[in-house]
Amino acid sequence: MGEWATVISGGLVDDAPKAEEAAQAFLCAGVDLVFCYVGTYATSSQVLPVVQQSKAPVVVLNLQPRAALDYPHTDTGEWLANCSACCVPEISGAFARSAIPFRQVTGMLEPEPDVREPSELAWSEIQEWCEAAKVIRNLRKARMGFLGHPYPGMLDMYSDFTQHHAQLGTHVEVLEMCDLEARVRAVSEAEVQRKAQETRNIFEISEDSPSDPLAKKPAPEEMDWACRVAVGLDQLVEDFNLDGLTYYYRGVAGNLYERLGASLILGCSLLTARGIPCSGEADLKTARP
Repeated sequence: MGEWATVISGGLVDDAPKAEEAAQAFLCAGVDLVFCYVGTYATSSQVLPVVQQSKAPVVVLNLQPRAALDYPHTDTGEWLANCSACCVPEISGAFARSAIPFRQVTGMLEPEPDVREPSELAWSEIQEWCEAAKVIRNLRKARMGFLGHPYPGMLDMYSDFTQHHAQLGTHVEVLEMCDLEARVRAVSEAEVQRKAQETRNIFEISEDSPSDPLAKKPAPEEMDWACRVAVGLDQLVEDFNLDGLTYYYRGVAGNLYERLGASLILGCSLLTARGIPCSGEADLKTARP
């Protein structure tokens, strides 16, 4: 699992005091997901407290170490080493009666030369769980900038910031166009030139479109303004420690805020390329780190 996640191990939990220790360790570490590997027979009273107190989703790993027992030569110790499937129903029943949602992965712990699929499928599913937990952690820790207002009339874009905080843990930082304007005003000519070079390194600047009269090669002053706004946008993201940004601002009569809002695409594209996702129309749901 260490290939896909940071692992906090509770060790072998086989009595109530160790369950308490594991629960406190998970709680202090703020784990995002608890894997309960049933390595041998254990009563559910040793498992339930860990999950109750750590307050994280749980996946029960029902992974058999061998494809089949050599029954004529199996003693009690060998049976106990292969009996995880025996107590998974008991643990599952305890979770169900305690109203604790859980999932289960069933398969083999390791492949055998002639039996590989049960192990490969199980570990593929475990990897998916690790990756899903990472997504949730990123959402919980994310600081999302909201600049301007939603695109008027597009009801699916309207966001309840309280629900983002409550359901996802995501912080929504409400920004003013004044915040961006102040940073654009402070941009130096050297910064504009560096941003222009960055833009040329990444994008191919188009000529006039032969088919669309609205699609024209950007004029030098338009490129200068777009790069200036992009530098200001970089500073905005740094100052507010943002992991993502969504924006829209309509403006009127070609005023400054309309010019700013109309020139954010370059800067947002460059930020997205850096791993700081940006979305237009103030569509908060699509700007996720």
